[in-house]
Parts: sequence; structure tokens; C-alpha cells
Amino acid sequence: PPSEKSDTVVIKGMAPNADGAKQAILERVRKLDDEKQDRELRGFKAEIHVDPAFHPKIIGRKGAVISKIRAKHDVLIQFPERSEGGGGDLITVTGYEKNALEAKDEIMKIVKSLEGLVNEVVAIDARIHPRLIGGKGKNIKKIMDMFSVDIRFPKGTDGDQDQVTISGDSDNVMDCKDYVLNLAEEYMDDVNEQY
Repeated sequence: PPSEKSDTVVIKGMAPNADGAKQAILERVRKLDDEKQDRELRGFKAEIHVDPAFHPKIIGRKGAVISKIRAKHDVLIQFPERSEGGGGDLITVTGYEKNALEAKDEIMKIVKSLEGLVNEVVAIDARIHPRLIGGKGKNIKKIMDMFSVDIRFPKGTDGDQDQVTISGDSDNVMDCKDYVLNLAEEYMDDVNEQY
């Protein structure tokens, strides 16, 4: 009866059937024990404190970067909830110990490369932003690929709509800045001619 909470199973019946049932039960218990042990091994957690400003870069566009790391190392990776207060900096990697630590190392490599990046804020008249960006972002993607940088335009809620941020390696950022400012100057000449 369930009230006794016994771990003993009594099998009654003909000897060959009872032996078969006993073997099936023992096999099932072994499988359940193996699954339990596997769950415990898979439950290893590695925690990383990473500046929340880097989280979008680690996640990647549409989750591409983090999905690749998850699949490669067969782990779960959890980021803190995004909220008004910032959301925290703790990233948790869960999986087999070896896999979790390898995924953590890969994330830390990304963080180290991001820490070496330079951000340069450039004032470019907001009226020419659409022309710099191009249809479906074609022009700006081409410029970002050409200089291996990231270029961010202000959102509608940001204060100064003329502030454009270029991020990347120091030399690449400076080269891109010169290129973009020259383009902006040409585009402004066109705008001024129209008025």
C-alpha cells in the first residue's frame, strides 16, 4: 500500500513470467537511475558577469551568435530579463560541466573582443540619415562591411537626432568616420541645392 512507502516490489505468478517481469522492472529502474544521473550532470551551472551593454552583441542579430554557441556546446544560456533598471549582468550557462565551461570561455572571448572596441560619436544632420542608410539598410551595411564596424543611428526617442555612433577597432572607426563624414558632406550639398 502507498501509505507504507516501501521500496520493495513483490512479483507473484509463474516462475518464468515472474523472472521476466523482475528483469523488466530492474531494467526500467536502471534506466531511470541513469536518466536521473544524466539530469544531475547536465545541471552544472557556470555564471558570468558581463556588462549589459555587451549582451546584444553576444546574442547577435536575431539570436544568431548565441544560438550557434548553444548548439555547438549543447547548453542552455540564460540572460537576465531586460527591464527599466538595467536587468543585471549575470549570464548563466547550464549543461554538462565540460560543455558549460567551453561555452563560457567562448562567451568570454566575445566579451574580450568587445572590450577592445572604440565608440566614436559623429554629428551628422538627421535629414540625410535615410540616404546614408539606403533602401533596407543596403548602403549602411555596405559601409559597415567595408570598414568592419558597427554604425548606430539614433532612435526617435533619443535626445540628439544628429548623433551617429560608430563602433569597432580604433583604426577602422577613424577610417569609417572620415568616409561617412565625406559622404555626409556630399549629401548635405545636395540637400542645400534643393532648398
